[in-house]
Amino acid sequence: MTVLGRRLPIALCLLFLFSGSSGLIYEVVWLRMLSRTLGSTVYATSTILAVVMAGLALGSFIFGRVADRVRRPLLFYACLEAAIGASALLSLGLNSWPIPLYRAIYSLAGHSRAALTLGQIAVAVAALLIPTSLMGATLPTLSAYGVRRFGLVGRVVGTLYALNTLGAAAGVLVSGFVLIGTIGETRTVIVGAIINGLVAIGAFLLSPGRANRPERIAEPSGVSLTVADNSTSRRARHMVLIIFAVSGFVSLALEIVWSRMLVLYEGTSIYAFSSMLAVMLVGIGLGGSLGRTVERWKDPLLALARLELGIALAAAYSLAVFGFLQQAYGSLLLPPVIMIAPAALLMGVAFPVAVRCYSDYAHIIGRRVGELYAWNTIGCILGSLACGFLLLPQFGAAHTGAILVGFSLIGSVALLSVHPRGLRRARVIDVVGFVVAAIVLATVGDPFRDHIYSRLKNTTVFAHVEEAAASTTAAGDPWNPLSRHLLVNGYGMTGLITGNKLMADLPLWLSDSPHDAVVICMGMGTTFRSAVRHRDIDVTVVELVPAVTRFMRFYHPDADSVMAEPNAHVVVNDGRNYLLMDQRKVDVITIDPAPPLYSAGTVNLYSREFVRLCADRISPGGAVCLWIPPGPLSEVEMIIRTFAVEFPYVTAWAGPTYPGFFLVGKLKPFDDIEGRVRRGFMDPTTVADLDEWDMSCATPERVLSLLICDRDALLAFTRNRPVLTDDHPYTEFPMWRMREENSEYHVDLDAIELRRWLRSKAK
Repeated sequence: MTVLGRRLPIALCLLFLFSGSSGLIYEVVWLRMLSRTLGSTVYATSTILAVVMAGLALGSFIFGRVADRVRRPLLFYACLEAAIGASALLSLGLNSWPIPLYRAIYSLAGHSRAALTLGQIAVAVAALLIPTSLMGATLPTLSAYGVRRFGLVGRVVGTLYALNTLGAAAGVLVSGFVLIGTIGETRTVIVGAIINGLVAIGAFLLSPGRANRPERIAEPSGVSLTVADNSTSRRARHMVLIIFAVSGFVSLALEIVWSRMLVLYEGTSIYAFSSMLAVMLVGIGLGGSLGRTVERWKDPLLALARLELGIALAAAYSLAVFGFLQQAYGSLLLPPVIMIAPAALLMGVAFPVAVRCYSDYAHIIGRRVGELYAWNTIGCILGSLACGFLLLPQFGAAHTGAILVGFSLIGSVALLSVHPRGLRRARVIDVVGFVVAAIVLATVGDPFRDHIYSRLKNTTVFAHVEEAAASTTAAGDPWNPLSRHLLVNGYGMTGLITGNKLMADLPLWLSDSPHDAVVICMGMGTTFRSAVRHRDIDVTVVELVPAVTRFMRFYHPDADSVMAEPNAHVVVNDGRNYLLMDQRKVDVITIDPAPPLYSAGTVNLYSREFVRLCADRISPGGAVCLWIPPGPLSEVEMIIRTFAVEFPYVTAWAGPTYPGFFLVGKLKPFDDIEGRVRRGFMDPTTVADLDEWDMSCATPERVLSLLICDRDALLAFTRNRPVLTDDHPYTEFPMWRMREENSEYHVDLDAIELRRWLRSKAK
């Protein structure tokens, strides 16, 4: 066998490790960037993932056929890495330059959301297809090079696949836990491009024969051009291709199911998402490393069939073990390790084994790897779309998981059916595996729903709905109309409090002759209901989760009549995206972002760009009202400063029954605040509405007593804080502030503390 120096393989492996990290760094940033225009929905996320994977599949398929004919593959690989970095830098304009085009499409299509979405997807495809296709080309290119130089398909492909996937896991962790929160999205992409540039330089330096000499291709002794001991027939190879596409479908759909279920233990933060994805990638990477010994396996096709059976069992296990994860509650890594790692490990092993079964000639290994990877990625695309648009809404998370277990079982049987010895090759272990999987599926029930119900002890569950956007639960005491709960993905959103009524009335009173209002985030519908009671105000509520709009009847007996009012309009959409596309001026915008402050996507309703968008959408005499719940001092101060910087005139108001506060911003000075509030109380309908649950806002004097301060005081209070931006969303990445024992993150700020600070300054 031709022996090469150890430094070459080690250096090449390190390059591919770093290449994998840059790819996931980009993907994390792209998901964040595109969600701000496509909307923060599961539909949007599924679509974005499908676009990224389509590029990977296309690049793998096309360049896989080219890789076998390239005379200097390392030089070709260096060019690929340089091109990935350059094209990724061009993607930084995704949040700005397409917006006029989006608005033109929206206007020409008669404000059709479907037409707009298609246009946005087309732009995303155009922007991301080049870098993702180039990423898809890297694995078949290096696989072709490695097999031609070293001859062992499983060892080469398994090693490269494992290292690239482990690098991807590192990229997820570094971007999610460090880079975006520390240096922002733009600089994070630049870091990724620098990594690609360094990898390109390294590959160029490793490429032999730089002085126009073709690279020598050595055939290892003992290995012919036909892959050794290839026991798979043409029919079997075709089945491997199909089943590996099904495996991709199952893996991506399971990832979505696991993400939905684990949110009950890990929350909705970017750290929880990064942890889950990293565990998945590490498991796949380690599995790929184990699979590189496939050349020593006597029957790779049987092994692949049993791996599919193992994936089915591991997925069934993940459903069964979910209800027992309470002991791991509060940990970011332990729940996904317990639940996801076994299946991810087996998925990783399956890739080099499938390559070994599908490959027949070593000199076309790039083509074979490219085809297999492309089909697997196409399966991932279909799995992402099918799970987000069909399976989750129709069957729920747990039952969708059960269906996917069934797909893996069918894949195992299909592979056995094309084995040279057919189903007779099955042994007792295979039969036992099928029986165990069937028993688990028959007895597991719906652990996701059951766990949500367990959080609602001593209450009655009125309704529970699983949709693509979220799982939504309405519950409460049927004998106490004020004891009501709204849970989205298992977390409480709001309550029936008078402060939510004031979020409608206060900005309407402070506006100049208002005629219309937009309420972003419906919650229990209290703000929307109070606004609709102003008969001369045209009110639109924009809510992300469809079930939330239907659940209003569980909190307000008159919900149906409120929604039937001619001045009431309900829009299911991402609130930010709605304002971005609809350029009409409105008199009032009131916003109540989903808690907690660090929840993934919440910062999109607190950032400078969003506040500026609101300021651009209101009429000259209009008002914008933003609710800020009690929270860490450092985070709340950043939100206050961001709002105060964008509006020339701001007032802060305490919540009447809850210690958060409202910020009301205007483009014109606040004039005669007392008179406006008193005139508001001349409407008997408004007075009756405010008095419905308590007397905290029963008189003008009580409302006026809630006024805390003006813009100058807020700017002085927050003078040392940075402004939140889309590029640098501090509040979504608080980990390092949380870890500092003396950090101001551990000091809570609410309306009471804000008043106390103002009094101390006055003295």
